[in-house]
Amino acid sequence: MRRLLRVEGLVPAAAVLAFLLIFGRFGGAADPAAEAPWIGLGALLAPAVMAYVHRWAAAWAAVLGAVLWTPLAAGSGTVLAVWAYALVALAVAGRDRPARPEPVPHRRPPPPPGLPHVGVPAEVAGFVLLVPPAAAVLAGGEPPWLSAAMASFGLGCALLARALRHRAALRRLFGSPQPVHAVRVVEQLGYLHVLLPAEDGVTAREFGFGVAEPGEPDEDEPHTRPATLYGAPRPGSWCAVEVAGRLHVPTGPVGEVTTVPYDAVQGLPREIEDDEEQLVDPAALRPADRQAGAFQPREHRIAPQRAWVATVAIGLGAALAAGELARLAGLPAAGLAAMAAGAGAAGFEFGWRAQLRPRLRWHAGGVAAIGFRGLDRQPWATDSAVVHDDAGAVLLTAGESVLTVAVPAPWPSPAVQRSADQLVAALRDCRSRSFAISPLPPPPRIEVPRRPLALYLAWLAAVALTVLIFERAA
Repeated sequence: MRRLLRVEGLVPAAAVLAFLLIFGRFGGAADPAAEAPWIGLGALLAPAVMAYVHRWAAAWAAVLGAVLWTPLAAGSGTVLAVWAYALVALAVAGRDRPARPEPVPHRRPPPPPGLPHVGVPAEVAGFVLLVPPAAAVLAGGEPPWLSAAMASFGLGCALLARALRHRAALRRLFGSPQPVHAVRVVEQLGYLHVLLPAEDGVTAREFGFGVAEPGEPDEDEPHTRPATLYGAPRPGSWCAVEVAGRLHVPTGPVGEVTTVPYDAVQGLPREIEDDEEQLVDPAALRPADRQAGAFQPREHRIAPQRAWVATVAIGLGAALAAGELARLAGLPAAGLAAMAAGAGAAGFEFGWRAQLRPRLRWHAGGVAAIGFRGLDRQPWATDSAVVHDDAGAVLLTAGESVLTVAVPAPWPSPAVQRSADQLVAALRDCRSRSFAISPLPPPPRIEVPRRPLALYLAWLAAVALTVLIFERAA
């Protein structure tokens, strides 16, 4: 889900907006041919799926789509919508400009014995995705298949462009001087974890990437070795590492780069020691958690305001998408309402199970959680652990279960919900206190809530709004 919410998400969001405006407000395609609206839909859909693979390929596809839509448009509103869509795709692609060189020494990496053939999965997937469009054209497929064929063709081209870009970046890495950094690395089979300490020695940038040759696996304890990094430590860049005279050639770009507390003596992120010992950060404890009794149940859930906004957005979006599909298929008003009602119900049910219903309750006796599927109650154990993944989730092992607790950023204010650090501190504190108490009661009881009346009313309002929008557009 996190990947869908990156800056590339602006392209599919713009595609959805252009789709609703063109087909719901501006009358769609003026060409009377049966294939025209489906070709226009494919021109909107292709850049939306390509943006997550290759931004510039998606941008040029959006421009070509705007050129295609210009003679098909029923009015100036459609022309403005498709060109605005293309401008959004170009703006997103423009963020791929190379960053300024870092003020560090530059030198060319040692020449490797050979370069690996990178980008093979993208290349294979790209050629595979080119097959359906060719089959649709040769077989004379029905108009609805044209949209899927165009999206498949665009995605295939983007994957092939991605493979070519990766190979060019790897050749450029060893063919020109690169920034040089002193780093610490943990070698694993086919993968490197890299720590780039900051000048103050208190924090470090942490990232990793795949390598062509197997490294030397470490012992049970994490151990880092001094190494030399060639390349810019940024997401998407290509880097090589030299460790004790051995050169690690990358097979992929750098992944996510995070800043972590750093232990300069051990050469490790300080969070590794904290997580292994399940230390409690006193500064992260809320006053209510610090003063709570050992058997006083406490509860965490997503802030209700945030959960309701997300649920309504999911349900209404599903209803509108189904309504537009029903309109394109030429269904009568009753069929459109039925499709919008079914899709909206599915969307609101998903929002209920993923946003509104989940909650976690705990005290010294254990934890009780209501998740997407149902209820789970587990006692604390000596091997219980609580960590968060910096991606809006807390991972909790208790008893025989591994629970994933959603902890998005508190909204609209920090007072309405614990942050991830606060929840981790509260759970670790309760776990530590339970070890000094015997006997312990069972985990707290928690009732599975029923769907509120407001959820059904929101669903009805979404369906009614969808039907009203498309009736007025007709």
